[in-house]
Amino acid sequence: MTNYAILLAAGEGKRMKVDVPKCAHLILKKPMAQYVYDAIDKDIINEFLLVINPNTQEKFSAIFANAVNYIIQEQHLGSGDAVRSALNEIKDSDGYTLILPCDVPLINKNEINDFINTVVKNKNDLGVITTFFDDKNDYNRYGRIVRNNGHIERIQEAKDATNEELNIKEVNTGIYFVKNNVLTEIFKYMATGKCYLNTIIEVAKKIGFDICTYTSNNSDYYADVNDFYTLSQVEQKIKNTTNRMHLMNGVNIISPETVTISSEVIIEPGVTIYPNTFITGKSIIHTGVVVGPDSEVHNSEIFSKAQIRHSLVSDSKVGENTTVGPFAHLRNNTDVRANCRIGNFVELKNSFVDDGTKISHLTYLGDTTCGKNVNWGCGCVTVNYDGKYKHRTVVGDNVFIGCNTNLIAPINVGNNVFIAAGSTITEDIPDEAFSIARTRQVTKEDYAKKYSYTKK
Repeated sequence: MTNYAILLAAGEGKRMKVDVPKCAHLILKKPMAQYVYDAIDKDIINEFLLVINPNTQEKFSAIFANAVNYIIQEQHLGSGDAVRSALNEIKDSDGYTLILPCDVPLINKNEINDFINTVVKNKNDLGVITTFFDDKNDYNRYGRIVRNNGHIERIQEAKDATNEELNIKEVNTGIYFVKNNVLTEIFKYMATGKCYLNTIIEVAKKIGFDICTYTSNNSDYYADVNDFYTLSQVEQKIKNTTNRMHLMNGVNIISPETVTISSEVIIEPGVTIYPNTFITGKSIIHTGVVVGPDSEVHNSEIFSKAQIRHSLVSDSKVGENTTVGPFAHLRNNTDVRANCRIGNFVELKNSFVDDGTKISHLTYLGDTTCGKNVNWGCGCVTVNYDGKYKHRTVVGDNVFIGCNTNLIAPINVGNNVFIAAGSTITEDIPDEAFSIARTRQVTKEDYAKKYSYTKK
């Protein structure tokens, strides 16, 4: 038996007024559609069908890769037509299909599972989630649930509703769970061309299928995004929920209204987060870490008792008792080990830095492997790019690198090496060597008198 999910993401999002598919917009650095996908239990749903328009496959492929099957809705003919375009992929008549829009990023996995279990347990042919919106500005856009003696009869589009129907508080969330063979049968009677998905209730009723409603008291789960204002509201709700969870779990967030933490982040108790800090993606923050103020950590792991101050760390690791910042930048799979110092205006890219190394200020390490207990002076650069290719620099243990040193990659520096300040190193240096690569100083006495800026 195969259970399917049809994810509706073909909307153009014209109200957002930018050339990005609505459901691909980011909320805390995570695409909106991915929130919906992540809320679906993969132990229940076996196949995912993502309905998109012809111009957006590249964008959604970058998000989902091979996790979904892509269904192209050739013409924008409504949500009903979007589901119809996916029907050919539903090859197993047994099982069920979950249908849901990708612009409801707050949906809750536990509630979706409860809805599915309710439909299956009661042996209903079709189920729909309904809810109540208190704010008139919110619910005016939603289809109304029209009932007869308590049983659902149809869903009435708000724009076509009478004044009496507009006073109905119960609304459609756009989320359905239906038997595969029933869904196929319903669409034999659906209007061709432009049609809306909510009409499946009325059609199913006329055919004689058994329909149930699952009424949710958590209307926030079903708030949809249509513009950047509603997107900001949804983002704020995610932030508030996430911050509260971490606060209750022993994370000290100073001024939480200024701190943004995405829902996938793992933070252990005993962490302190200062104001104006962003932590997103699959980041892991271990006990005793201090992050902020004014810092960003994205898809990175920060180990116990490290400090990140006024700095940006992305796709990287920071070891125990290591300090980063202020004003440092770690990126592209950089791995800094324990007891290191990454100081002011230091940038590390795709580099490994072993225990006890100090890179205190104004230094760039790109594509570098650095050993233990290395001292990098101010203004050092590993020159990794020749204009066409990137090359690697390898530095051994216990090396002293003087200020304003350039290491022209590819190059290898041995253990216990001393490099004099101001050197440009172009050749490998063996263990225990002293290297100096600069022209000799020339001093001409009284020569400065010729220059006007020395004259009074």
